[in-house]
Amino acid sequence: MPHGDKRFLTFIVVPHADLETRTFTVSYGRLKLLFAGVVALLLVFVLVVSTWWYVAAQAARANSLQAEVQRLESEREKVARLARELEQVEAQYEHVRQLLGADAAAPRSKEPILPPLGRKDSAGSRAAAGSSVSEAARLLGLKK
Repeated sequence: MPHGDKRFLTFIVVPHADLETRTFTVSYGRLKLLFAGVVALLLVFVLVVSTWWYVAAQAARANSLQAEVQRLESEREKVARLARELEQVEAQYEHVRQLLGADAAAPRSKEPILPPLGRKDSAGSRAAAGSSVSEAARLLGLKK
């Protein structure tokens, strides 16, 4: 087709129950332009929908992550409560050992009456744990 195409497309519309017809004439150049515009709009629509789809998927994931964070915070609170209870029980155990004189060896046996807490930590962390145990015991009113 040559560049200055002067061909036209004619549409004839016949309305129902009307004697007059209507005629519309459109050049092929305008039809090509209209087709290119529709394709461009379709591409923009596909781009917008694909971007929105990604954002919607991330939003759904964010909701599930928030629920997971709440669950983990609740679990962390339970662990902290259990750690406090363990410190209290250890402090009470140490107090009972002291009351019974468990650190003094029995005359016939080299084993103490009540064994000390069997922590497998280093000496530094044992001292820190001992101070936290004694602090917990002081708070409970077991040591003055």
